[in-house]
Amino acid sequence: MSCRAAPWSSPSHPRGRPFPASARLRTPFGHMHVWKNPILKNLSRIGGVPMMFGLPSGLFRCMASSSTGNGGFSRPSSTDETPVPVYSWPDKQRPRVCILGGGFGGLYTALRLESLVWPGNNKPQVLLVDQSDRFVFKPMLYELLSGEVDVWEIAPYFTELLKNTSVQFVKDSVKLLRPSDHLRREPGGSCTGGVVHLESGTVIEYDWLVLALGAEAKIDVVPGSAEHAIPFTTLEHALKVESELKMLERRRFGKSSPPIEVAIVGLGYSGVELAATISERLKNTGTVKAINVQTTICPSAPPGNRDAALKVLESQNIQLFLGYSVSCVREFYASDDSSSMATDEKEAGGDHKKLLVELQPAQRGLQSQVLEADLVLWTVGSTSQIPRLQPPDAPYVIPLNGRGQVETEETLQVKGHPRTFAIGDSAALRDPSGKFLPANAQVAFQQADFAGWNIWAAINDRPLLPFRFQNLGEMMTLGRNDAAITASFIEGLTLEGPLGHAARKLVYCLRMPTDEHRVKVGLSWFTKGAVDSLASLQNAVASNFPPPNPSAPSSAATNRSRCPPPAMDPDSEISFDFPPYLCQYKSGRVVRPGGNAIAPAGTDPLTGVVSKDIHVGAARARVYLPPDAAAAKLPVVVYFHGGGFVVGSPARPSTHAYLNDLVARSGAIGVSVYYGLAPERALPAAYEDGWAAVQWAASGADPWLLDHADLSRVFLSGCSAGANIAHNMAVRAGSAGALPDGVKIRGLMVVHPYFTGKEPVGAEAALGPDVREFMDRTWRFVFPGTSGLDDPRVNPFVDCAARAASAAIPCERVLVCVAETDYLLKERALWYAKELKASGYGGEVEVFESKGVGHAFQFDKLDSEEGVKLQESLVAFMKK
Repeated sequence: MSCRAAPWSSPSHPRGRPFPASARLRTPFGHMHVWKNPILKNLSRIGGVPMMFGLPSGLFRCMASSSTGNGGFSRPSSTDETPVPVYSWPDKQRPRVCILGGGFGGLYTALRLESLVWPGNNKPQVLLVDQSDRFVFKPMLYELLSGEVDVWEIAPYFTELLKNTSVQFVKDSVKLLRPSDHLRREPGGSCTGGVVHLESGTVIEYDWLVLALGAEAKIDVVPGSAEHAIPFTTLEHALKVESELKMLERRRFGKSSPPIEVAIVGLGYSGVELAATISERLKNTGTVKAINVQTTICPSAPPGNRDAALKVLESQNIQLFLGYSVSCVREFYASDDSSSMATDEKEAGGDHKKLLVELQPAQRGLQSQVLEADLVLWTVGSTSQIPRLQPPDAPYVIPLNGRGQVETEETLQVKGHPRTFAIGDSAALRDPSGKFLPANAQVAFQQADFAGWNIWAAINDRPLLPFRFQNLGEMMTLGRNDAAITASFIEGLTLEGPLGHAARKLVYCLRMPTDEHRVKVGLSWFTKGAVDSLASLQNAVASNFPPPNPSAPSSAATNRSRCPPPAMDPDSEISFDFPPYLCQYKSGRVVRPGGNAIAPAGTDPLTGVVSKDIHVGAARARVYLPPDAAAAKLPVVVYFHGGGFVVGSPARPSTHAYLNDLVARSGAIGVSVYYGLAPERALPAAYEDGWAAVQWAASGADPWLLDHADLSRVFLSGCSAGANIAHNMAVRAGSAGALPDGVKIRGLMVVHPYFTGKEPVGAEAALGPDVREFMDRTWRFVFPGTSGLDDPRVNPFVDCAARAASAAIPCERVLVCVAETDYLLKERALWYAKELKASGYGGEVEVFESKGVGHAFQFDKLDSEEGVKLQESLVAFMKK
């Protein structure tokens, strides 16, 4: 029998004839179906206290009395103990499998158990527990920083992945493990595996346990590292790094210096991939400083991958500090010209914070160094979560090695615990040469397959298979269109560059958890790739066929001559750069680095909101209907997306998800407006498109609006440039006869609005003249016919006429939302609220501030605490 896997596939398992009875696994518990007796009978004592397999007797009585059988939580009562919530399994007869950790090991084990064929009534009930509500495909976190992928593609919700399975999911953290499968039992006694205590107080009794909790980043290594460095192991870490980079990029708008400085500690796979990705993103606006204690990068990588990575690092703006360790990370406050520094904020006079990274040599011949950085990323060190989960009264009940990992048998069973399996970073398993298996996704993939099979075999009294790891190769991303892949089954072959990049994405697409998600991601990536390919083709055509020069001589002799090529290629020379949204070349070619990912309209599985696209005359919009639309007439919110007037659409995945969430929370009908984007359709096209959509919504002509809308409760809303459009639509609605009778705009909600002016207001003066010049250039780019920054459409209180028009907006209330670290637009938004109050406007003006976040943060952090608060503030405003 062989369990060797084919390249890039899952290990195969034996099929066909059943095993003979003589070959069945013999355990101390015999062959009885022990899970059919959930009531524990064996009594033991630990420290003189009556216990049931290490459990307080009162707690055990609570567990034994649970009988709701609804697959949820029950709260049994006790006369001598505080009630404890106990998870109630739906079926009292079928085996109970509890999987702790929803990473590659845990989730894929659950899906493997679901896919197997189970005889009789032996199919187990599977409960997956994880502290996050999303599964994270961690090898592709780097692509979030490069903009290649969207959050939903690499971090889908567990509920979405498991909706077509019988696997149950609970979002919670593990507090304590109390296994009992290592204790001796009386003949005929029950054989439960133990219990798990969660942080919420819930207790889960199980028959089989899978430990797949992974490892946590160990960040408190040197003084200051925990306070000032950011690890890169979770989705939250990646989103925080993205937020920090955006803030640094916005702070640098319109400035030539100082460059953004990012320090990366560690040059294993994670450090190298981060360095290449961030360096490519920053280009000539920043520098990456990469630090490694060894004198080589990726010491465990195949030579082909290491050479490819070194080639990329040396070709980009990356400074390598090899042979150094970090001794301290501390902060200081520096002025914009970096010519002075202060040790505290008062002395700095409000200038921005920077970090000092102190290096000490780890190799002879090197001198200590101190590096400055705006951002420090930490990619070295991890710690196991298992030691802190050990029972305090039996701290060695789970066998651990010196690294805090669980000692396992070849079958992945924990030593001494036949009903407990450990996989992934939680387990200590060696290859045939005696080396520990690497803590990567490939190992977890394969272990999940074996763990699922071995649980099947144990439940059905079949022999368990010893785990054998098959190294299929190693992959690493080195930029937006660059990667390196070394396949173990073809010696010496390394795929690099675009070919390696394409192969890596194909492999990872095939490794997505479910068929449905695999198809969605594949279609999304294919669409993005097609757009990028079309742009490349246009570039090639434009390069080979430059536009004619109208001033060139037209004589036949001149036409027959071979003219020398121009000094600069108009298709490579930039005429206008609008980071991070758009770049226009002198040839007229426009490149939008973020691509044009599209989320189709339809039913959102998470919220139940239904959406559709409409095209009626000049009006184009995506309409959203909440799940309880039949209950009563509903308000309408007309929404305008952001993107600097140059990018975005209602079909953008982040915008689509945002509207689904807003409509579900508010119970309102959503109308998300498509409008023309500059420079192809420069302003005022967006205003005209927006007004056409407002008029269409006000007409109530669509069946959804006709049947469900209360047009006496219309709200206008938008973010950033969309907030600017929303304000201008409200001004236009104030004209006599602008809207049909009975249509009433109740409120205007401007979120992080895009307003500006020739003269700075408030703290804008500290940004310097370069920012005003940048704002003027970008505004004239999106609106060539404008009068400048004092155009009333972007400076709504510039003169008496503009002030009167703003004061006449026909809304009862206005909500202005700002973000604490939105350095470019926050002050102008506060000014807008103040000036609106002073203009003679007769309604209410409210201001809501999101703490510790930047401009338009809600699209990347919709489920964060501040994201939820922002959504709830909008809902409360609409329902007032």
